[in-house]
Amino acid sequence: MINVLLIEDSTVFVMGLKLALSGYPGIRSVESVATPGAAVAFLNAHPEIDVAVVDITLESETDGLTLLGILREAFPAVRTLVLSHYKKPAYILRAITSGACAYLAKDSAPESIVKAIADVAAGKCLFFGETIDAARITRLFGGEENLEARKPQGLTPRELEVLQLTTSGYTNAQIASALEISLNTVDSYKERIKGKFGLDSIVECVARAVADGVVNV
Repeated sequence: MINVLLIEDSTVFVMGLKLALSGYPGIRSVESVATPGAAVAFLNAHPEIDVAVVDITLESETDGLTLLGILREAFPAVRTLVLSHYKKPAYILRAITSGACAYLAKDSAPESIVKAIADVAAGKCLFFGETIDAARITRLFGGEENLEARKPQGLTPRELEVLQLTTSGYTNAQIASALEISLNTVDSYKERIKGKFGLDSIVECVARAVADGVVNV
């Protein structure tokens, strides 16, 4: 029997999803919160939660993608599944590298969402529903083996942030300010990125990452 927490700030969507989940015999309870802070507080008080369903566009100081990393560190027994309007590879890749077990679009059929929750609770991982091009996501990860590792090109979430900001035209000083790190740390991240791509310049890394859909222009 599965205990589910919905982390979603749309009341209408929560009502619809609760209705869909209520008809599934394998689900014991479905609770909901609207903010990351409330999610952390609820999970601290309810260790029986098995699966957290996370929206990445929460109207709060901490977005759902950042929340995934927090949940992974603070509640490793809770498995996470993303439900989002966004189908951009960059969002999907960051969600998976941040610990999500699955990423489904909100236009997925209710039965697909229910099945995904059941599969995630059973320990299965890395699937994307019927409205996301799973084959493309697999290619962007460099194949099944890298997908399983949840690390596109082996990049950490912070390295992905540095690469995305570089792609967006940020200078090293602007990246340091945005991420609250030193200039030397920015340089270190870029050296690691070049090493993982096997390329000599960060410009080449950006071009490869854009072509593969790892980052957005």
